[in-house]
Amino acid sequence: MLGTVIGMIETFQAITVFGTGDPKQMAGGISQALVTTMLGLIFAAPLLAMYTLLSEKVSEILQEIEEFVAVTIVKKVK
Repeated sequence: MLGTVIGMIETFQAITVFGTGDPKQMAGGISQALVTTMLGLIFAAPLLAMYTLLSEKVSEILQEIEEFVAVTIVKKVK
């Protein structure tokens, strides 16, 4: 995200300095913004998938623990 913002700031600074904007300056800033966004997505997508799988596994384990505790309590009460 930070790289995207920095790239867009550079683009707008080029527009401010050169008036309507120097295409080369603007292209450099936009390119930087797109590259950093792409890298963010490359890392975020697999991490989100791993988080989802881990979260589901934790939920399964918690369910098993809850069932075990419930059965144990019922046995102790009898």
